[in-house]
Amino acid sequence: MEKFLRSNNFARILAFSLAIILWLYVHGDEFIRTTPDQETFEDVPLQVENLNQDYILTEIPATVDLTLEGLPENFEDLATQEIEAFVDLTDKEPGIHLVRVRGRPPRGLSLVSLEPDQVRVEIEEYITGGFPLEIDIVGEPAENWELIEYTIEPEEVFVGAPQSVFDQIEKVVVGIDIAGMRFFDRINTEPVAFDEDEMPIYDDILTDPEQVTVRLDFERLDEPEPEESEEEDGG
Repeated sequence: MEKFLRSNNFARILAFSLAIILWLYVHGDEFIRTTPDQETFEDVPLQVENLNQDYILTEIPATVDLTLEGLPENFEDLATQEIEAFVDLTDKEPGIHLVRVRGRPPRGLSLVSLEPDQVRVEIEEYITGGFPLEIDIVGEPAENWELIEYTIEPEEVFVGAPQSVFDQIEKVVVGIDIAGMRFFDRINTEPVAFDEDEMPIYDDILTDPEQVTVRLDFERLDEPEPEESEEEDGG
């Protein structure tokens, strides 16, 4: 063993090992940085492209997970907002479809996988139509006052909704509580759609305008004359 330690072979091995250690010390970080890396980004917003403007999506996942590959330096300070995942709905008609998810990786990175790589989407036709406004008045005005007239401006609103929702609309109503009111009042309020069972419909509905104005006119009632006492009648 002592003979081996003093031999030229041992010196060569030791020198070679020291050279490798020195090289790794100097170039190791560079070697690591030139080795491709993979990283998964969760909850990337799923976007929609080429949906017919007369249609609306009523079912689609909000996000997907996306795995990218590239050099470590290309992942530095990379935000989820810079990564694109989308479905292409070119020529897709109303109904339920299974469509492929696609991705656009940032420059310098490549797409490895998407989870899920296919999603279910439901497309409906978007319907708009006009509805005359009805008014639902509750409450009582101030004592000795009565409501004599009201007006709604405008008298009709346009409603937009997916067809499955639009078909449920029976009427559009503005509700007004006149409790304690007197003289003249003007109220801005949002119209509400109702179905045939008198249940309000809130989801997936837009109205134009979003608010309407209700003008209310009140009139003071005549004060009743005080009754004469018996003593006054007898006198």
